[in-house]
Amino acid sequence: MAEEKADTTPRRRPRAWRSAVALLACAAAATAAVLTAGPGDAAKPYDFDGDGTPDLVVGLPGNTVAGHARAGSVVIADGTSTGPASTAVRIDQESPGVGGASEADDGFGQSVAACDFDRDGYADLAVSSPLEAIGDTEGAGMLSVHYGGSGGIYEATTETFSEDTTGYPGSVGWDEIFTYSLAAGDVNGDGYCDLAVGQPLDMAGDKPNSGTVKLMFGTSGGLNAADTVQLDQSTAHVPGAPEAEDRFGEQMAVGDVNGDGVGDLVVATIGEQISGSSDRGSLHVLYGPIEDAPASGGYVDAGNVTGVGEFAGSALAVGHFEDDDYADVAVGVSDEQVGTAGAAGRLAVLYGGSHGLSANSRVKLFDQDSPGIAGGPEAEDHFSSSLAAGDFDGDGVDDLVVGMRSEAIGSAKGSGASMVLFGNATGGITTKGALWIDQDTTGVPGAVAEGDHFGWTVGALDTDGDGRVEPLVGAPGNAAGTVTVLKVRPGALESAEALAEADLGFTAGSDGDVFGMALPR
Repeated sequence: MAEEKADTTPRRRPRAWRSAVALLACAAAATAAVLTAGPGDAAKPYDFDGDGTPDLVVGLPGNTVAGHARAGSVVIADGTSTGPASTAVRIDQESPGVGGASEADDGFGQSVAACDFDRDGYADLAVSSPLEAIGDTEGAGMLSVHYGGSGGIYEATTETFSEDTTGYPGSVGWDEIFTYSLAAGDVNGDGYCDLAVGQPLDMAGDKPNSGTVKLMFGTSGGLNAADTVQLDQSTAHVPGAPEAEDRFGEQMAVGDVNGDGVGDLVVATIGEQISGSSDRGSLHVLYGPIEDAPASGGYVDAGNVTGVGEFAGSALAVGHFEDDDYADVAVGVSDEQVGTAGAAGRLAVLYGGSHGLSANSRVKLFDQDSPGIAGGPEAEDHFSSSLAAGDFDGDGVDDLVVGMRSEAIGSAKGSGASMVLFGNATGGITTKGALWIDQDTTGVPGAVAEGDHFGWTVGALDTDGDGRVEPLVGAPGNAAGTVTVLKVRPGALESAEALAEADLGFTAGSDGDVFGMALPR
């Protein structure tokens, strides 16, 4: 159902706004694919050519395309038995079959998500352009969906969607950044992957920046406008009500947190003010099967989780961090004050159970004051500003890579760091065997430099198909940007390979490309 929008009269967007979205948003939402039995054989996420090995996708939304600064692109390197291939393809809005046209500040590639939306045995790729202009409406946003096949996704079938697409919920609005966040998984239990599209600055219930999520259901024909519904805090079984600046949909993830065999959609409502306190931020857990509305809804707010109070939900990751049937949710609280250090950052891990998640769920908190975690809390470290989960050591339990986008290494401000925390079959995430990784760590290529932001984004992907997932660490400020692929076990960094555009067969990039801003999760 179309919603009433704010005034869309064209006006100049402040430069700071462009910077915040194009470089500082860290908008690649955590993505977990949850599939049940259904028609055909679904591909692994990111396996676009169906060969059994996932392919590496890297977003560089700051890339200049056809002379248009920050138009953006993505690159895809085929997965091989030795890791990402040394050649890759680049996709942007000048590529064959891709809708729209490259324009300055589109930010194509700001977020990515992959799953087999049509269940044909080839993964498909969703790519965001959150600042795409639709007609004269700047910052409206656009989604492109690239369908996999035996030859991958370059020159394959591509479809584009916006709030101006016939039959699609909502209507375009200035700077409402449709596609700010993406997450994929089967949330209605029909065996097809679905796509959640977060729009935290959308209007719901006449409340500016209250936020919405557009849920696109997978079918044998892929994603389409007709099979799309809008979810917000006025939807049945979604707790709360739309309020100005709630930013529902800021981050999202999919996982079966109540163990019923159907994926649940976890939504961070990062700006929600908690009544009676100064705490901000909440999680909405929308339990599947989701059709026009979720089957039921849960709510966890910052005011009821001790130690979590400042914009809870700046990052999300879902994984099985212990050996049970329930997915667990890692929540970044990267602006949390630790001691006297503002925005030092904290991580909360909430453990799923038969009743899902609630304020009474088992919770573990971690920060740089926690025993076993290196460093110390400092102002604006932003510990847990990005999160990704996967089984890094092959023990059957998921682990967690944590980004610290602005950690200072020595005197190099904003150089950045990351940390790997390992899961345990009986205890979940612990600091036992934790690894601190920065560009001064032995075996890690590169050198510490101010403003590299190593760990601004993190990801997780089995790039060589050996069954062990590799943590990925993006450093979009390291010249044109780099992505470091790690092999780890508890207490041991086995290998680290840094990739730049030139390592994937392209000419060296330019400062501002922000290669590595979006990574697989």
